[in-house]
Amino acid sequence: MAFEKLLSPVKIGNVTVKNRVVMAPMGVGFAPGENRINDIYVKYFEARAKGGQGLITTPVATVDDTTCGIAEPGAFNLTKPEDAEGIRRIADAVHRYGAKLNVQLCHPGRQSMTFWNHDQQPVAPSAEPENEYLQMPRELSIEEIRSIEDKFAQSAAYAVQGGADGIELHAAHGYLINEFMSPRANHRTDEYGGSFENRMRFITEIIRKVKAVLTEEQFLVVRMNVMDDVDGGITIEEGKKMARYIESLGADALSFSAGTYSCKFTLIEPQLFEEGCRTGWLREMKGVVDIPVIAVNHIKRPSKAEEMLEEGLCDLVGLGRQMMADPEWTNKVQAGRADQIRYCISCGACINCSGRGEMLRCSVNPEMSKETVYTEENFRRDGNGRKVVVIGGGPAGLEAAYLAARKGFSVDLFERTGRLGGCFDLPRTAPGMEKMGWSSDAFIARAVAEGVHIHYNTPVTGREQIEALAPYAVIIAAGGKQISLKLPGIDRPHVVHAQDVYLNPDLYTGKKVIVIGSGFTGLEAAELLAAKGNSVSVFELDDAIGKRISGDGSLKNKAALLEHLAELNVSLFPSTNTLEIREDEVIAENIETKEKKSYKADLVVQALGYRPDGSLIEKLSGTAEKVLAIGDCTSIGNIIGATTEAYEAVWDL
Repeated sequence: MAFEKLLSPVKIGNVTVKNRVVMAPMGVGFAPGENRINDIYVKYFEARAKGGQGLITTPVATVDDTTCGIAEPGAFNLTKPEDAEGIRRIADAVHRYGAKLNVQLCHPGRQSMTFWNHDQQPVAPSAEPENEYLQMPRELSIEEIRSIEDKFAQSAAYAVQGGADGIELHAAHGYLINEFMSPRANHRTDEYGGSFENRMRFITEIIRKVKAVLTEEQFLVVRMNVMDDVDGGITIEEGKKMARYIESLGADALSFSAGTYSCKFTLIEPQLFEEGCRTGWLREMKGVVDIPVIAVNHIKRPSKAEEMLEEGLCDLVGLGRQMMADPEWTNKVQAGRADQIRYCISCGACINCSGRGEMLRCSVNPEMSKETVYTEENFRRDGNGRKVVVIGGGPAGLEAAYLAARKGFSVDLFERTGRLGGCFDLPRTAPGMEKMGWSSDAFIARAVAEGVHIHYNTPVTGREQIEALAPYAVIIAAGGKQISLKLPGIDRPHVVHAQDVYLNPDLYTGKKVIVIGSGFTGLEAAELLAAKGNSVSVFELDDAIGKRISGDGSLKNKAALLEHLAELNVSLFPSTNTLEIREDEVIAENIETKEKKSYKADLVVQALGYRPDGSLIEKLSGTAEKVLAIGDCTSIGNIIGATTEAYEAVWDL
């Protein structure tokens, strides 16, 4: 595919953007405590501009740090003259690679917290909370409203002084501007509430005041909800009316989105959701305005982005988490290397970090948030053809092999099976999990492109096998061993592991299935089996299904998965201990009531995870100058742990 539309230039106002790829705004929180643009922010944006994107949009910039206006911990302020210098640093870095910089301005309104706002109470059009877990806001006075309008304009002026090409007003996602626009949040009876025109007065005045500080060399984007997706909020029909109204006010482009903090899955789509899941309502908005439209749509692949543009759903495609996963996305598309794009797997690892107040990380991109460390200047290509042996072709092994080859080592990767990817690749057959396979394929393609020699169906069994290669380094990434229960009947032929289900899902149809274990592996296996027409039950020892799953992003993925399991009529049995597996039944006990019961089953799936397998570590000790063990062979972790450990180990090799 030539991607002619995706790679063609487009004008926003008087500014020409070199292609239609937009890095969408995402909170990264790189400045906790100081709320100033620092080196990490600059390098982060520089990497995405260097990667070929046409338009780089910043996360929310704070326009008001005195009226509870900080939207998230670590957001940067744009409230003082000296803040323009921070924008200047980003603009210079972005412009160096021919990209344009779009600075997003935001006031969070009632979707904020006192503890990152110097104990200020959240504010809103009306004194009603967004939902039960957010704080009660106080109602803004007319004087405060007009002051905040002025502050938007002042922040826009600072951004322009810093060299920004565009200003984006965040009027979506339940933040303050959206709150004024939405009848659900705005119950005022003065000139800022009630009628459509009154509810639009806040954004009308902000646009008027911001436009006054822009020149013909800057454009104005408004990010708006085409619908709030909550009862009483903005509907699609009202969203169309708002879009036309905002166009009439002089906006140069609209960025379409949806949802508030009260939505289950609208703001950030969980892993289960398919690529392009917003296409339905984007199609409804098609042709509403004449100015360019930017749209996000859970897009990972360039082919899907091109499809959106060809259909006329938008004029520019916004990529969010995908830009964290692979900042070189557009360069790879242009160079015909789309097969090497590290696709975002929507695992929620980045959101987990954010929820814990940590620096953001990415499962498939170990360089994420470490752009000041992993620089071209610090990268040593000093392998000089020395031999490196990597044992194991899972995510840790593939990342290690790729980076070692990039450093100039001659790399041989040994995989005991006929397939690469390990636990990374396995779930690709489950509903909505194809993106795991896409990214796994990319890890393989990257390794191959760097010249890694891959030996399939070649288990490493002893020292002689390695010593014959005379390697400089051996990297053991052989993974863990599947955990098996020890109970009567566990060796029966109809007892399998989740891995067997993933690899050959079509073998299992029309069966009564019991899955033992309710981590992601068990729940996804249950989902896959139910989708294949099996009657599925899940047994779990803990008193809640998926109890050990934690982290904001992971919990969102779990919630979506449990909802889908309910739709598939999967039965869930917490506090259930499996005692015995018989020919056509399973005997289990309820831990709380001690009641024993027989359950019909002609397939039993063990989904209990893995345990470390360090059998090769001692065996291969001393076979090379450096022998390193990474990934699940030392301690069971997740994909983010595997790729990060591999990258760090080889970076210092």
